[in-house]
Amino acid sequence: MSTSSTARKGNKVAYAVIGVLVSVCAVGWAIIVGYSEGSPGVTPEVISFQLADRSVRVHYQISKPKGDDVRCALVAYGTDHGELGRAEVTVPRGTGSVERHQELPTSSRATSVTVRDCRTG
Repeated sequence: MSTSSTARKGNKVAYAVIGVLVSVCAVGWAIIVGYSEGSPGVTPEVISFQLADRSVRVHYQISKPKGDDVRCALVAYGTDHGELGRAEVTVPRGTGSVERHQELPTSSRATSVTVRDCRTG
């Protein structure tokens, strides 16, 4: 066997190993991003909110697949981005989308609110 055919065979093996490693990394990254982004198919949205000294009235919507139970957190934040209040909300099975108003108690006057950490089950 000549040196050039051995080198070509070695290159093919190296490329195959690199291809497998890149594929494993891509699948791993997709799994990590999928879990960090929350439940696929769940779309939480704050429509509006009204601030008071010790509470926030939140108008929000959560869309999801009808077959899933979903739990999300309403979270109010202050000027320093610290959490001032939190409440868990649940959307039961059989409902595809809910639009609700909820009073969220806070430890002081909030500046913003969000719906986050949505998980099925």
